[in-house]
Amino acid sequence: MVGPRISVVIPTRGRAESLRLCLEALSKQLDLSRDQVVVGVDGSDAPTEQVAREFESVEWLWLDHRGTCAARNKAVSASNGEVVLFIDDDIVVAPGLVERHREFHSAHQDLEDALVGLVTWDPSKPISKHMLWLEDGGPLFAFNLITDPTNVDPAHFCTANVSVKKELLSRVDGPFDERIKRFTDVELGARLAGQGMRLHYDSDAVGWHLRVDTPASTDQRMREVGRASVLLDELHPGIAPPSAPRTGLRHLKAGIARVLTPLASVLPASIADKVWSARAAWSYSEGRASAGALR
Repeated sequence: MVGPRISVVIPTRGRAESLRLCLEALSKQLDLSRDQVVVGVDGSDAPTEQVAREFESVEWLWLDHRGTCAARNKAVSASNGEVVLFIDDDIVVAPGLVERHREFHSAHQDLEDALVGLVTWDPSKPISKHMLWLEDGGPLFAFNLITDPTNVDPAHFCTANVSVKKELLSRVDGPFDERIKRFTDVELGARLAGQGMRLHYDSDAVGWHLRVDTPASTDQRMREVGRASVLLDELHPGIAPPSAPRTGLRHLKAGIARVLTPLASVLPASIADKVWSARAAWSYSEGRASAGALR
């Protein structure tokens, strides 16, 4: 095996089943006598401890509910590869993903070159129209917006499937900012870009997302994202997307969208997209408003 040594960093909390699938897929692509997998466990539980016993060649680090950023930071500190590959605990790497990242860094040896791969829904599970909208026009992956794979906006820095030289990570504090709970990857991407990072994209380095999303779960996540964006604006201005004005008309549109949601799966895509967009935008603004009221 040629190319740089890779340390795969995975944060986890309470997702033993998906973590097991994640590690099983990675074990088929790594030589752990040379490469490394480091899992930062943010709060132990019996099912995760069982997975740890099943994967003894993985390095396990245990934290006491300090958050995903702390789990990643501890794992990065323990990594010994020239390249750190971030994977989430609900991602199954498709065949060839690790080698795509290794080949990229073999061909791009400058410290500033980094690679983000495609994250998409697990094809073995049902994929709803809402989920298709989320990654193609909705507030999720947005890989469809990448027009130049050799010059990617750091907003696409996605720690579900991205690799960076460890030396570049050492140039920024943290590297993850443990004060924030959302936008953690794009915030780090912005600081790495400030250190000269050149982000590339490989749509053939595929990670399959095991999560299933619904309009209700999207509403909840967007409210959480909205709340987190207020603190992010204070710490790192200009990264979080702005909220649309909370007008009566927008409130009305969101209410109509919720009424129409049960019909969205049979509506034309252009109308269904507007239904889900109105809900998500209003939920984001709700989150920002609730966070602002508490400050």
